This record gives sequence, structure tokens and C-alpha cells, in this order.
Amino acid sequence: MRRYEVRNNRPVNRKKINIGYIVLLIIVIFFSYRFFTVINRRSERGSLPYVQLLNFSMPVVEVQAYDEGVYMENKLDLKEVVIETLGLKNINTYGIISNEVKFFKNIKIDRDFSIAESVSKPILPFFSPFEVSENSVIRVTDEDLAQLDQVSEAYDPNLKSVLEGKNLKVLIYNTHSQEGYYESKTGPDDDRFRSANEDINVMGAASVLTKELEEGYGITVIQDKTIHDNNYNLCYDLSGETLQRYLNEYGDFDLIIDFHRDSATDRSTVVANMNGQNLARMMFVTAENSTNLEANTNLANELADISDGLFPGLVRDKRILQYSPGGINGFNMSFSDKSVVWEVGTTMNTSVEAKLTAKYIARIIAEYLKDK
Repeated sequence: MRRYEVRNNRPVNRKKINIGYIVLLIIVIFFSYRFFTVINRRSERGSLPYVQLLNFSMPVVEVQAYDEGVYMENKLDLKEVVIETLGLKNINTYGIISNEVKFFKNIKIDRDFSIAESVSKPILPFFSPFEVSENSVIRVTDEDLAQLDQVSEAYDPNLKSVLEGKNLKVLIYNTHSQEGYYESKTGPDDDRFRSANEDINVMGAASVLTKELEEGYGITVIQDKTIHDNNYNLCYDLSGETLQRYLNEYGDFDLIIDFHRDSATDRSTVVANMNGQNLARMMFVTAENSTNLEANTNLANELADISDGLFPGLVRDKRILQYSPGGINGFNMSFSDKSVVWEVGTTMNTSVEAKLTAKYIARIIAEYLKDK
């Protein structure tokens, strides 16, 4: 039987408000706010996490409408977003102790519990702190920059006379136009490595390749500098439109290069030292959903073979990364069987290293085209 309280001779139905529901609602709102904040501050704009969340909540649309495979180039996924939203990213013993005990914030302690002179020394015997090693530090010197003005040891002047009369044409463009090298990192929490400054991004390295091919080997090059990645998830649509315009105007090219840089965390695996220079190692990418997959793969293998023959170690241990079931728009490799996605260096390489590698790439391309 319901109890009524009579006020002014009118029955009033008293209902209790469940505080637990209010608290839960506040938690959900706060979590959602943090969740979308984490996604929106990343350059990839979070398409993969959104798709994964939608597929998880409505599995029926997973295959029919939202195939996660086409987003797999994105580095940000749902798991990473949730971990960062909950504040669990980069949790370590030293971080917890230093946040709780001010003493540990101001000094570093070595294994003997004496004040350490360098942050690269171990902190305490029962946990490992962040360490800065020589393999992790990149220093661009005046000598490095001066090397760009020198004739590369990779250059073969005899190839120019062979190639000049062939009327060869190469197209170079950048789907991820603002991918930057190590210098583009703006702070310890910046994992985007993006820059509009051509001195330190892929367009600048592609410019070195263009100059070397044209002046060193007499090859006609069109370098397109259209910015395609202001919207990361539309970039392959936009670069595909750019590519189609050139194909409509000039017909097929002898080589089409989508010039990229990769991501990495271990510098020691992505640097090759040749002729006294540090070079950015490279690799190739193919997409299983390209209609020209076999031709694209054969081309990448041929270029890698030339590089291995001339400059062993310049190509990374995994020479070709094939995205399966594919990449966004097949990475536009269906447009031509002369297309190659060329990953030159990583986030752990300097722009100087990538530019020096570009001179070696010019020699590799010249060797490839001399018999075509």
C-alpha cells in the first residue's frame, strides 16, 4: 500500500531520488568527456576507435558497413583510448613514488642510494626508470647539414647519359604530406610528429630526391606538394584525386612514388651507417586490396633487390609490409602497376638522415629505370 502525505488536503506521492543513479550518470558524462578529448587531440581524429566502438556495440554492422581493416594504418585504437581515459597510460613505479614523495621529484638515486649525476643511471634496484641512452638521442650537427651540399657517394655520373635520352617521367607525391621527422616533435607528450615545415617533413626529403633525379640523372620529375592530410581519414581520397589528375594529363608514369615516413621507438633499428654517414633505413608498403597487388609487390621487390645489391642494410629487415585485408583505398596503388609506397625513415630519424637517404634512393631509381 502506498503512503501519502497530505499537504493542504491533497495527497502527495513521495518518490525517493536514487543517489546512485546520479553518481553513475556523472561518472558516465565525465568518462565520455575524457574519452572524446583523448581522441580529438590526436592527429588521426579517432576514426578507428569510433569504428571499433560501433562494431562492439552493434556487431551486425561490422562487416556490412564498418570494416576495421581499412583503418588499420591508424596507430590509435580503442584499447589505447580507454587506457589513457582511465589515466593508466605510462604508469610506472618511479612515477607513482615521485608524485607522492616530493623528495624523489627533485633528485635521482642510483643503486648505492647516492645522488646520481645522470638520469641515465638506474634509480633503485627494484624498478627501472625512464633512461636516456646514446641510441635514443639525436643530434643534428653542422657537419650533418653540410653533407647535404656534397655529392653523395651513391651518385653514379655514368648513368645520366644513359637515362637522359629515354624521356622518363616520375611522379612523387605525399598522401601524409605533413609527416615530420624527429625534429618535428614539440614535446615529450607529442606523438604526432607532424609539421608543415618542409625542412623537417617528408616533402622536404622528397624535394631532395626530386633534385637528385633531375640534376643528377636527367629524369623528368613532377613533385606534387598538395597538402592531403589536414583531415587524416580523407587523405587517401584527396591524394587519389591528385593522382588521377596527373594520370589524366600525362598518362601513366615510369614510376609513381607516394613518399612516407614510418613510426618507430628503437632508433638503433632504423639507422644505417654508410660512407661515414647516418642514413634513415627504408621499407615498402603494399595493400592486399589493391587490384595491382602482384605488380606493386614485384616493383617493391625489384627496388629492394637493387638496394640490397648496392647498399646492403639500407632496406629494413622487413622489406615489404603488406596490409591485410588492405589499406584505405588500397593506398591508391590500384591506379597504376608502377605505384610504390616508399617509407623513408621513421620518427626516430632526423630529416637530414632522410634527405641523405633520398640521394641513395635516386641511385636505386636510376638503376631501376636504365633498362626500362
